[in-house]
This record gives sequence, structure tokens and C-alpha cells, in this order.
Amino acid sequence: MGLAVCVLAGVLASAVLTLLTSVLLIGLPHGWTTATSWADVRLRFSWIVRFVVPAAVTVQLTIRLRDRARTRRRGDGPRPPKRGGLHR
Repeated sequence: MGLAVCVLAGVLASAVLTLLTSVLLIGLPHGWTTATSWADVRLRFSWIVRFVVPAAVTVQLTIRLRDRARTRRRGDGPRPPKRGGLHR
């Protein structure tokens, strides 16, 4: 489930960045038309998604692998079952 949440966060971050870009374009002298054009907004969103979502997924996987390596080094991870009976 963590990966799906990461992808969703990347898409939402892309939408926010797209809206912020549109706000910046509105402030430019001739940016109003490109800031309010749905085709341009969709184009900006697709460009941002192409970079933000893979970056978010890469960060998520890197953190997961790092944590897994740490727990194996410390010995906190799952232990192999013991052979034989109970020792008292």
C-alpha cells in the first residue's frame, strides 16, 4: 500500500506544481492565455508528472530497501526457525 500512496502523493504534488506554475504565468504580461488554456495546463501537468511520480517512487523504494538492510544488519528482522525441539 505504501507504493500506491507514494504514486498518489506524486500526482497530487504535480497538480499543485501545475497550479502554481499557472499562477506565476498569470502574472506575466502575455502569460494569461497560456495560464488559462486547458491544453497548456494539461501539457504542463503531464511534463511535471513524468518527473515527480518516478522520483517519488524511487525515493519510496530507496527508503524501503535502506530500512530492510538496517534491520537485517541489527538482527531485528525475522529469524530463521530453530531446528529441533525446545531447549530449557
